[in-house]
Amino acid sequence: MGIFRKKEPADATLPKTDAEKWVTYCYAMWSKYANGDWHYIAGSVEFSKSEGASMRVMLRRDWEINNKDELLDMVSYLTSFYEEGTDVEQEDIAIGAWDLCRACQILGMGYLGGIIQRQEMFDESLKVGRIIQEYYHSWQELYESYLNGYRDWRSGNDNGAQEDIAERERICDEILKSADGPCSLSWNTVL
Repeated sequence: MGIFRKKEPADATLPKTDAEKWVTYCYAMWSKYANGDWHYIAGSVEFSKSEGASMRVMLRRDWEINNKDELLDMVSYLTSFYEEGTDVEQEDIAIGAWDLCRACQILGMGYLGGIIQRQEMFDESLKVGRIIQEYYHSWQELYESYLNGYRDWRSGNDNGAQEDIAERERICDEILKSADGPCSLSWNTVL
């Protein structure tokens, strides 16, 4: 966990370029849902030992990710369906943003958790972002597919599913309608 050896700058979790913002904003709905701030990597304003520990716990508990290799393997798993030569059907695109957005999300979580360095995190996130731009043509399409995938995932678990789905829908709608929100960044930002 070497990235915590030195004091990080106050803006360590703030994306610096439009491309960095773009990939951070593709999971803005999760950041907001997790009580974070969509302006920042993995929704976290603070780059601290406690925030890093929290991200490592979530990655281990929810994703079975304990190190960089496992993180990159999971990103590969979430994006493998879209590799060149794969026959991607319209039905798959309709729910696929759920996995693609989560790939960028866990990369951001891995950065905060000290599992991956910032530059490599963004390099990998930009690869995922280019896949997203290939299959989706607007923030609206991306968020609709994300919600469809989330609904599909949650439908197998009835414990509070309807409330969680309604909350994600509300957040996505709010983000999409916000004049100065993440979706105000050009969809066609060069990644």
